[in-house]
Amino acid sequence: MNHIFFAYSRRFFIISTLLFGLSAVFCYGVDPFSVYGKVYFKEGKVVNSPAFSSQIQMGKAIGIKQYKPDTLILGSSRTDSGFSPKITQEFLPDNKVYNGAYPGMTIYEVLRYFQHANASTSLKQVFIGLDFFQFHGSHRPNKGFSEERLAVDFNNTPSENNLNDLQSTLFSGDALFYSIKALTGLNKWKKVYLPNGFKTKGYGEGWIDTFSNSEEKYVHRVYTTPNFTFVSFDKKFTTFDYFRKIIQLAYDQGIVVNFFISPSHARQWELIKQLGLWDKWEHWKREMLAITEQESRAYQKSPFLIYDFSTYNKYSTEAVPRDTDTPMTWYADSSHYSQALGHIIFNNMMNGVENNFGQILKTETVGAHIKAIRQGREQYILEHPQDAADIKSLVATRL
Repeated sequence: MNHIFFAYSRRFFIISTLLFGLSAVFCYGVDPFSVYGKVYFKEGKVVNSPAFSSQIQMGKAIGIKQYKPDTLILGSSRTDSGFSPKITQEFLPDNKVYNGAYPGMTIYEVLRYFQHANASTSLKQVFIGLDFFQFHGSHRPNKGFSEERLAVDFNNTPSENNLNDLQSTLFSGDALFYSIKALTGLNKWKKVYLPNGFKTKGYGEGWIDTFSNSEEKYVHRVYTTPNFTFVSFDKKFTTFDYFRKIIQLAYDQGIVVNFFISPSHARQWELIKQLGLWDKWEHWKREMLAITEQESRAYQKSPFLIYDFSTYNKYSTEAVPRDTDTPMTWYADSSHYSQALGHIIFNNMMNGVENNFGQILKTETVGAHIKAIRQGREQYILEHPQDAADIKSLVATRL
């Protein structure tokens, strides 16, 4: 009896190991998350696999290590979708650029991916998109975020461990599932990413339905659940501490950082006002500026610039159509700007501010700058009463 059981167990082990190995080889060959060099084509371009966006945090962490950029872009979905790959040719032709931004990226995750990139390649400069919601300390890192796949830990100590990525990309049910979908053509490209981390296209043109659907998420979850705070979820830090650590790492490593506050639509700023977060929004800008000044004095170097595009201007106050037939030029919804506007943002950072779009925060002028934004809001709600009423009605659903 024992002999029969042993023989059965041995066969079972051999067959299971063989199937397990074949599955891993299959996943490696298909490379559903574009981490092993498999080439995919879309619209005549070499692109990442259609499943890349489903494991975006893993894909971009590994992409940074493989691509080894000297220039990195980080931020939330606004930064992920708002910049066309064309900016690399027009504004940074001599740089190897990787867009490491992804949806929902918190300021803690920005710090960790900056540390990871610094340990993985020789960075020269970084462009970091800043968004108010990123500094909501109660929000934990995204579900797909993994400390173990990053090259260093929070204290910047080497901690490379690829075992989790091997499991996720070769030995998991997801890897097998997406490999089969990719091989059979069932895995459709919802978001197409290039090997340098850029999306080939931004979000679509906006109209009132996409605006209200997006804004509902911000009202009920992003800004308010739980109540907005700058204290981190573990109560050990504030989100400003993470921002400060980014600056310190940049100075220590001789990396130039270019900060910019995203130019969402004016309806997004009205959301912040109606939710009672306007004072915190203003404090957020003042505190970031103060930190850059403090660290520049400590290191005896020029402060890193913060370009504030979150103002009332001809772009952010673009009229929102009340039908699905009228396209918008600059926005997909009140959160996400178009790649056309992203092009203007980059031009103004690289070649100087034009059309009063993108004010550089400075200690001596920040008071006047914030006052001008308040006045801009007053003018906006006078000229766009329906938009203000939309936001008021939406915020009222929380009461």
